Amino acid sequence: MINLFFNREEKRFRAGIRIPFFFLGMITLVVFIQSIPIAGWQWMLVIPFVYGWYRLNLFLTDHRITKDSPWYHGGLYWNKTSLIHYIAGWAIGLLALSSMVGVGWMLGYYNVESVGYVVKNNATYDSAQLFRLSVSWYYSIFLFFVQMLAVGFYEEVMIRGYMLINLREGVWWKAISVETALFVAVILSSLVFSLAHLFNPNVSIITFLTIILAGFLLAFPFVWTGDLALSVGLHSAWNFILGGIFGFKVSGLSSAASVVSIQSTGPKWWTGGLFGPEAGISGVFAMSLSLLLIIIYLQASLKQSGIHSHWLNSTKGSVNHPSYKTHDLE
Repeated sequence: MINLFFNREEKRFRAGIRIPFFFLGMITLVVFIQSIPIAGWQWMLVIPFVYGWYRLNLFLTDHRITKDSPWYHGGLYWNKTSLIHYIAGWAIGLLALSSMVGVGWMLGYYNVESVGYVVKNNATYDSAQLFRLSVSWYYSIFLFFVQMLAVGFYEEVMIRGYMLINLREGVWWKAISVETALFVAVILSSLVFSLAHLFNPNVSIITFLTIILAGFLLAFPFVWTGDLALSVGLHSAWNFILGGIFGFKVSGLSSAASVVSIQSTGPKWWTGGLFGPEAGISGVFAMSLSLLLIIIYLQASLKQSGIHSHWLNSTKGSVNHPSYKTHDLE
């Protein structure tokens, strides 16, 4: 009789137990860190603590305790290759979103209201007051940057990292292929990613569908490379550039300051309305361009294409699996 909670062969709890345990711990940890009253600097604590929780779960609940396991690192590799992928993610986000703004501006759907910190109500300030305003603006931009670094990291570790890896293993039964299991895992993880945004302001069925598309986009480089770096870089870049550079709402949420203040004057189907570009054709355009740039970059930088060998390995005894290959990032 199959034990629905514990896998005796793998000597660990099943994915349906591991994933909720990890999620609850992760959410509790991030909420606790956010509650620390240090004027926004608490976000700097998120990355090291989330990484620690991730690796602890890989060891204790997943039993990925030796480097023979393809997911020993959980997709996080602190080396030159990953750094290049991470930078590429930022570059792709910048190119895609800048192109989105450029197209919208040419169509007459965006107007640039101001650049830099804003002096409101045409008030007159002396040099000392202007200096304080500028310092406050730079400070707000930097804190938002730190926050988006943390958000991009912990959401990718939680959804694309832990969930996608464990869902693929949980879905992979003998009756279906590993490729099918991975595809189902990508769909399920993208659904969860979208559901996690349901409590954001101004959500709708359109935003639900477009965030699912964002989940597919962010999963793609991880499936191709077995490395989370590009996904983390793109996610952080998307949030910061959208909100901190161009002043748009990020999934319905506003940033405290931005480098450029852009007014959306075009139709809602393009601008996304109160939710921001992610709810409009502009956001879909930027996602599509991001995907194209990712494909071009990965084809140019990697010898291998398609699904990375890590996804084709069995959970246990993976070094003996026919599809196992040594990871070139380690």
